[in-house]
Amino acid sequence: MKFPDFNLTGQVSLVTGAARGLGRAISLALAHSGSDVALGLRDVNSAGTLVKEIESMGRKALPLQMDVTHLDQIFRAVEQAAAHFGRLDILVNNAGIAPEILRKIIRKPTSTPPSPSISKAHSSPARPRDAS
Repeated sequence: MKFPDFNLTGQVSLVTGAARGLGRAISLALAHSGSDVALGLRDVNSAGTLVKEIESMGRKALPLQMDVTHLDQIFRAVEQAAAHFGRLDILVNNAGIAPEILRKIIRKPTSTPPSPSISKAHSSPARPRDAS
């Protein structure tokens, strides 16, 4: 894997959604650049080989239970990371969530998508009403 060339020696990063995909790649790139990495994981046991890979680069890694749908886990993980490393310098908000309601809103496309209905009041800049 080719990593970007930048220097983060001595920095401490926290990456949410670090177990796989972009989060995993970002965690490895940060470690390659010299940063120690706190790994925010939806399931703390899902890190697989990531901790060992980061440590093989001479960096420290801390897996943390951090399901971003639970605020208490977010606060606890940030506190644990700051306590473990002494500070946090970089935050990568990689994990994403979508409200359950989106499942109900998203529908199969129709043959003719409805045209948006935007009122004139919403499509023009706000301006004061006439005094007359």
